[in-house]
Amino acid sequence: MPLNSKETAKTLFSSKSHASIQHMFDEVAPTYDFLNHLLSLGIDNYWRSYAAKKAARFTASIPAPSILDVATGTGDLANAMTKIPGAKVTGMDLSPEMLTIARGKYPDITFTQGYAEKLEFRDASFDIVSAGFGARNFENLLQGLKEFRRVLKPGGHALIIEPMIPRNILMKKLYLIYFKKVLPKIASMFSRSSFAYDYLPHSVESFPQDDTFLAILREAGFSSAEFKPMTFETSILYIAKK
Repeated sequence: MPLNSKETAKTLFSSKSHASIQHMFDEVAPTYDFLNHLLSLGIDNYWRSYAAKKAARFTASIPAPSILDVATGTGDLANAMTKIPGAKVTGMDLSPEMLTIARGKYPDITFTQGYAEKLEFRDASFDIVSAGFGARNFENLLQGLKEFRRVLKPGGHALIIEPMIPRNILMKKLYLIYFKKVLPKIASMFSRSSFAYDYLPHSVESFPQDDTFLAILREAGFSSAEFKPMTFETSILYIAKK
């Protein structure tokens, strides 16, 4: 079966094992940053900056806040978090190829390989745990969120960015046309692993959104949770407090 087929994307989506997700991101690593910025028209940088500003408010009274960025990819959200005064940031991802790029871009940040469902950190180690566009790829979403809570200090916050399907009917139709028809074709022009961009709409459509995801955060043990839609409801920031 060719790697760029829609069937490959469906198979990947149905399994979503650590090995299959790692393989996908290893494959797309060389063009990941370019396509992210191209396909979002550069707005993805604003979304990360917005999350980092929220994190800065939560840690304003902490001299050296400790921050863990899970599913860090090539490290852009981890880097946004370094703008917080005194912040000590660790980025973690399961893809060694993505981490190689991250270390080259941001040599002053500590990057480590691992996955969300079994974080190799002690209880109550971090003031902030973040994840940018990675939670929907977790093999076990609830377990991953429980791990977020476990490694957070009391009163700490989890900040999770994900794509959002707009609730406005017209915007939703336009968004899904772009996601399902336009985006994979553009990606195929630049990446030999275009199956990843056929996988993307499957993962976004199936991911629990707004209040449904808040319920999962509370099930994971967070004391409170809220969401903030961004850019015409094309992206969403979830904020949960331990």
